[in-house]
Amino acid sequence: MKIDFQNLNMSEYFEPLKENPDRSFVEVANAIERKAQIESHPFFEAAKNNRDAMILWTSQEAIVTNPFSQILFQLIGNVKNVHVRSILMPVVGGEHSKVKEGTATKSHPWLIWKLCRSLGIEAKDIKSTNAIIDFIKVLADSADNPMYGLGVLGIGNELMLLAEYSAVEKCFDSACPDADYKDFLHANIEEDEVHSKLIGNAAAALATLGHSQDDFLRGAKDGVQARVAYYDSLLIEIKK
Repeated sequence: MKIDFQNLNMSEYFEPLKENPDRSFVEVANAIERKAQIESHPFFEAAKNNRDAMILWTSQEAIVTNPFSQILFQLIGNVKNVHVRSILMPVVGGEHSKVKEGTATKSHPWLIWKLCRSLGIEAKDIKSTNAIIDFIKVLADSADNPMYGLGVLGIGNELMLLAEYSAVEKCFDSACPDADYKDFLHANIEEDEVHSKLIGNAAAALATLGHSQDDFLRGAKDGVQARVAYYDSLLIEIKK
C-alpha cells in the first residue's frame, strides 16, 4: 500500500456511506457467474468416479487457500474508506476462526489440510500445476484495484463456489466417500453466499464514492473466466 502524502484526500477515508446504494451492476455481475454454469463443467463428470482426480483437485485447492486469504487481506488493506473496510471484515473472519490450542480449527485452510491428510496427501506430495499457477496470478493481480478485485474475488470465487463446491461434493460422495471432505465444503457453501453479498455491498458503497462499476464488472468477468480456465486445465491434467 502506497500513501501519497502530498495529495491526501482525507474525505476518502472518513466519508459516511449512503443508505441503499444502487446494486443493479452487482446483479449484472451475478448473472455473469450464473451464465458460466460451472457445475456443468466436464471436469466433474470425469472426476465423479476418479479418486486420483479428486486427490489432484484437493492438492490444488490446498495450494490456493492460503494465498486467497492473504490476497483478501491485501485487497481490504487497499480500501481507503473505513466504513467499506468494516463491511468486508466479516469475510476475513469467515475464512479464519478462533485459535484453540495452537490451531485455527475451523479456518478454511485448516479444514482443507484435514481433507488432504484424510486422502493420504502429505506436504511433500503437493505440486503446483499450471492450472493453479495461472489462477493464483489472476487473484494476486487484482488486489491493487479494490473495485476490480472485489469482482474477481466476490463473483469469480465466493459466489461461484456455491455451485462449484456442490458439484465437488457429489464427486467426493462417489469417488472418495471415506475422505473428510464435508466440513471443508460445507464451510464454504454455507458461508460464501453471505460473503458474496457483503462483497457486493462493499462494491455498491465504493461506487457511491466514485469507484468504477465497470471495474467491478470487468473483475467479475475475469474471475469467472479464470475459474473456468482452471477446470479446463485440471481436466487436461487428469486425462494425461
